[in-house]
Amino acid sequence: MQSVLADYFEATSEATSPVIQAARGQFASIESLVGERRDDGPKPVSVLSPNIEISALRQLAERRRSVRWFEDRQVLRQRVDDAIAVAMESPTACNRQPYRFEVFDDPDSVRRVAAVPGGTRGFGEQIPGLIVVIGDMSAFFDARDRHLIYIDGSLASMGVVYGLEVQGIASCCINWPDVPERDAQMRELLGLADYERVVMLIAYGYADPEGLAPTSTKREIDAVRTYRVLG
Repeated sequence: MQSVLADYFEATSEATSPVIQAARGQFASIESLVGERRDDGPKPVSVLSPNIEISALRQLAERRRSVRWFEDRQVLRQRVDDAIAVAMESPTACNRQPYRFEVFDDPDSVRRVAAVPGGTRGFGEQIPGLIVVIGDMSAFFDARDRHLIYIDGSLASMGVVYGLEVQGIASCCINWPDVPERDAQMRELLGLADYERVVMLIAYGYADPEGLAPTSTKREIDAVRTYRVLG
């Protein structure tokens, strides 16, 4: 998007329209904050073709489990960053990326944050690391877009989970239901802005080899997929 706008303002460099001139000035101020442009312009689809077999991707999906028992050892922050870098490649509406990840890896902070959502009773005290996925509503101007932070944030969260999994780091997605009391508690604890909403939480760490993980049998594909032709 940045390179596209840069090319546009270069092509309209002699335009005298006040609207274009104002937009050019605004873009220049933003570009100075972003820094050097990446090569993010359009590319042939052939260049973007993945070099991963579907069998390998399915094996990754099938081996992932929601792990709730972890070893008492720290995960390097670089490994977490590598997983988040995968998440940032997830598709979002107009590439707004309306989310951020707050990562907690000190025992006291993890314990305090893990105590807020439901579903952590019995294992929240021994989670080594915790990620809070926060949606940014300021990325949108219309009420019709109010659900996009949950869609885009969830797509990115799956990238985090898979990015951790391939590095040997287990995880557990922690649901964040719409409970006003808990929302207010988390908002105060993290100091969230009015335009920010929690999407979900992700616990992570090295799985305890003595611990157990649930085997959740998935439905058959015919139960969730229908090919249709509208008449």
